[in-house]
Amino acid sequence: MTRIPFSRRTFLGSSAAGFACLSAGGPAFAQDTTFRFITPFSFSLSFASVLYGDAAGYYADEGLDMEIQAGKGAAMAAQMVLADQMDSGRTGGTNYIQARVNNGAPLVSIATIAQLSPFFLISSSENPVNAVSDLEGRTVGMASLGGSMEGTLDLLMLSGGASPDKVEKVKVADTAASFALIEAGRAGAFIGNTSSMIKARAARDTVVAVPMDDSMPGQVYVARPEDVEANTEKYSAFLRATHRSALEIARSTELEPILEAIGAKHSVNGLDDMEIAKIDLATNAQNWIAKGEENLLRNIPEVWDNAVSLLSSAGMIESAPDATTLYTNEPLERAMS
Repeated sequence: MTRIPFSRRTFLGSSAAGFACLSAGGPAFAQDTTFRFITPFSFSLSFASVLYGDAAGYYADEGLDMEIQAGKGAAMAAQMVLADQMDSGRTGGTNYIQARVNNGAPLVSIATIAQLSPFFLISSSENPVNAVSDLEGRTVGMASLGGSMEGTLDLLMLSGGASPDKVEKVKVADTAASFALIEAGRAGAFIGNTSSMIKARAARDTVVAVPMDDSMPGQVYVARPEDVEANTEKYSAFLRATHRSALEIARSTELEPILEAIGAKHSVNGLDDMEIAKIDLATNAQNWIAKGEENLLRNIPEVWDNAVSLLSSAGMIESAPDATTLYTNEPLERAMS
């Protein structure tokens, strides 16, 4: 595996506040069977590929003791991995590439779980958002500022000839309940993930949801390059179990047993209504295989090449590196061999 150059001082300087409470550590020992994974937000069915893999015992089958933690934002998830508090974490493709290129963050994508952006622009039919140009002059809510949601929004607006500076961005919960802010006139739209969008639509017939397809790797699993190089088989075991879990969900015609298994092991938002939960899970799973089952978890080279080109053209990254330095498919290829 090729080592990735980085300036740790540059990244730490730009993220000092985020690291204030984190202690740095060295690479994990090869004999350590614990695998620590962090989601960007509280557990939802968006993260079912890992949650079900844990509940079904697929990680245990690979000899791994899983520790899964819910984060408080995509940036925090990446920071926890950087500080060696986690072996891997999930974050947005745009957010990750910006951190790598602009801040020299010593991370690498080991898999792409959401091949398309999982985010939606949610607004009301009384004053709908049908295109990014409709956002100028509005207040837009998102779960975290400076994270993957904001990065996706900025890219779409810049690509569409609109100015992100003309949007007032505020932090709101990534839940269907945030639609109440729109109804109260306190926001013109909010960004929600697939699960939030489905729940909002189920609760209100006035919800307008527009997919935020930015042609980027939607959501990725990141890790520290030195850890992956030192413990490739451990990461391969993680990806092998995750692939098994995700593929089973994507192919299943009976999702209720899967949802029940997840709920028996983890406290997950959205399991109180089984019918909506089935739609939620199935919709998320279709994103995982949006580029074909053969590309499940794969970092697709053409997508990454396009991502670098788009972000560079939009002025969101300071240089246009060789896209192959941003990801590795080696652990996945070993897992599938």
